[in-house]
Amino acid sequence: MPLERCSAERLNEVYEVELDSFKKEDVYSIDLLKFLCSFCYDNSYIYIENNKVIGYIITCIEGPAAHIISIAVRRESRRKGVGSALLCTALKLLKVNTVKKIYLEVRVSNKEAIDLYRKAGFQIVETLKNYYSDGEDGYRMELTDKKYFEIFCHK
Repeated sequence: MPLERCSAERLNEVYEVELDSFKKEDVYSIDLLKFLCSFCYDNSYIYIENNKVIGYIITCIEGPAAHIISIAVRRESRRKGVGSALLCTALKLLKVNTVKKIYLEVRVSNKEAIDLYRKAGFQIVETLKNYYSDGEDGYRMELTDKKYFEIFCHK
């Protein structure tokens, strides 16, 4: 299986995915990624193809909710099911009753990501004014229905 837990040994590759995926002002530092991968270790995964990290997801449990802190896929590997596979690791938390809801934030302009999240059952619950450092608004999206794990993840 191409999914592994996020690890210190692969952190530089996770950072490369970060640099390839986000605007310069939104990139997490390697130190922050190291902290998040460690702090949220049980629910942070990397996707490996040809022994190279091509995507990652960091999900932290916050009481009765899971927060997808970050999910990213290298540009050349998008639209091939990598993001869906990573997202399913978070949806599984609903299925096994670890949490009651999953939420995330996304740029309003990131139509590809919004479409993926909607396919997975997420709904926009709030517009976050000036959420990003460049002043762009964000959406908070949530998922509370565990049936979407079976529908979206085909399991």
